[in-house]
Amino acid sequence: MSLLCHNKGCGQHFDPNTNLPDSCCHHPGVPIFHDALKGWSCCRKRTVDFSEFLNIKGCTMGPHCAEKLPEAPQPEGPVTSSSLQEQKPLNLIPKSAETLRRERPKSELPPKLLPLNISQALEMALEQKELDQEPGAGLDTGLIRTGSSCQNPGCDAVYQGPESDATPCTYHPGAPRFHEGMKSWSCCGIQTLDFGAFLAQPGCRVGRHDWGKQLPTSCRHDWHQTDSLVVVTVYGQIPLP
Repeated sequence: MSLLCHNKGCGQHFDPNTNLPDSCCHHPGVPIFHDALKGWSCCRKRTVDFSEFLNIKGCTMGPHCAEKLPEAPQPEGPVTSSSLQEQKPLNLIPKSAETLRRERPKSELPPKLLPLNISQALEMALEQKELDQEPGAGLDTGLIRTGSSCQNPGCDAVYQGPESDATPCTYHPGAPRFHEGMKSWSCCGIQTLDFGAFLAQPGCRVGRHDWGKQLPTSCRHDWHQTDSLVVVTVYGQIPLP
């Protein structure tokens, strides 16, 4: 008869008749997540990759255990934030590596968009920017050189004089995407394998030409991890979400 070992970091099936004192290589400690580093309290190895954390080899030899760890008793009396912080390490029962692998979504499942939370200040700034200025508006025509190309992606117009502003600009407001050989724009999603066909895709929005040099938005990001969430925060100068 084959039983499942519930020791942390093992998750193997074993025969109770041949369960020796050194049959199981496991972690007797608890998982530690701090400053993006992941590891076990019983050994010193740390990693930033979650898959590598699941594959950290156990540091203690012992017999396999077929019994699940008992649930910690619930505290009596009112529950406060301080009592929750004090009781959290006691109530934390880490799952075995085998359990985590079973619960992880399959790689062949279609990807899902992460929830996007936009601050109210950014929403107001974007609305005001859209009202005040369209792409290319407010640029001194005296500073534009004849022969300058429109900086909007997907537009191949060339500045020949003030009359060039009378022609509409057909451009891509999104960003280029390259994934597994497929090329597309995030704003219209037309996919192609050929790079020339990708560059020749007509724009999906009509606006004003931008004859000035556009500086790329400089963004930085930060992230932190809780028991159930990984939160990524992106900071930029009025970026398009």
